Amino acid sequence: SLTIQPRQPGSRACQHESAHLPIMQDMPRSNQQLHTHREPVKTRPAATVLLLRDAPRDNGDSNGDNSSETVLEVLMTRRSPNASFLPGAYVFPGGGIDALDASPEAHAQTNHRATQNAQRVTEAVAGIRETFEELGILLARHADDGRFADAADIAALDRKQPFVAQCAARGLRLVADDMHMLAHWTADRTAPKRFSVPFLVRRMPAGQEPVADETEQFEPVWVRPA
Repeated sequence: SLTIQPRQPGSRACQHESAHLPIMQDMPRSNQQLHTHREPVKTRPAATVLLLRDAPRDNGDSNGDNSSETVLEVLMTRRSPNASFLPGAYVFPGGGIDALDASPEAHAQTNHRATQNAQRVTEAVAGIRETFEELGILLARHADDGRFADAADIAALDRKQPFVAQCAARGLRLVADDMHMLAHWTADRTAPKRFSVPFLVRRMPAGQEPVADETEQFEPVWVRPA
């Protein structure tokens, strides 16, 4: 009779045979895919800012909570219908991070918490810059007395010129110390244009009103989250 001796796992014979066995994996086959395989586009770092305010509650508010006389609102704006990314969509102000946002000069001109590392400061600078360029909201304080930027400061700055340098010349410091990251979003792998975006949140500065640039953004509107 024929006797088959089982080989113990880890034995030299077993290891020798396993080295020649094909490795079977659940790998997708091109002829089984619904669409042609395409490597995802590389993500670009970006930042966006959620500006919040308390608004008076009116008779139309019926969210079941009547304990407060105010209701939370968040600022959104409509993208250009000609935008290459999310045309016509309502979004929060923000955009891609530029090299100048990460510069030592920009960081030196920014108030931030000790717990915010260089990457978080860069993201905050980008969000502050984009918020000014798109909606004319200036998240900065005067270095000498701590006053928040006002209408005169906003009017003195050009949205199309280097942002941090203009703030420094006017004695303004960017305020990242009261901004906090709420969430982080990365565009779907199949999107033709992809961003990696932290969502930063802070209160809307008093005395300022959003004014869209009418190029990238239109129709700023305050929305009450459901």
